[in-house]
Amino acid sequence: MRTLGIAIDPGGGNPKLLGVIVRGTAANPVLEDEFELKTSSTEAPEQVAALARLLHAKLPGIEFDEAAIRVAGTRPVASRFKGNFSRAHAEGAALYVLREHIKRPIGMGDPKSFAMEIGASKDDLVARAKGLSKGKTDAAIAAIAALGT
Repeated sequence: MRTLGIAIDPGGGNPKLLGVIVRGTAANPVLEDEFELKTSSTEAPEQVAALARLLHAKLPGIEFDEAAIRVAGTRPVASRFKGNFSRAHAEGAALYVLREHIKRPIGMGDPKSFAMEIGASKDDLVARAKGLSKGKTDAAIAAIAALGT
C-alpha cells in the first residue's frame, strides 16, 4: 500500500504544502517520494486557494491508496493581524481536494493522535518520520499513520 501524507508549513507568511509518499507498514515505512508546493501569493485567502489548486494539479500524477493530513493544534495567535495566514484553512482546503480525489475519508490528526491510532508512542512515530524525511517530518508522520489504516 502507498500512502500520501500532507502537512502545511505556514513559513512566516510564505506558506508551503509538504507532501510525502510512503509504502510498507507503519512499523517499517519506506519513503517513495516527497514534494513541496509553494505559492507566490501574498494575501492569505489567495495563498490558501493557490495551495489547493497546486495540490489538485499534482494529485493525478501521484499513485496512492490512502491519505492523511497532519493538523496543527489550537494554539492561540498573539495577534490576529500577524496570524493572517490560517494553517487551519489551508488544511481544510487540502482535505477537500484530497477527499474529492480519492472519494474516501482522509485521516487527520497530530503526532499524538496518529501514534495512538497505529499503536506506537509519539516519540517512536516522530523518530520513524524523521528517519524518512528530515525536512518534511510532519508530512511523513501523516503518511506513516495512513499506513496503519
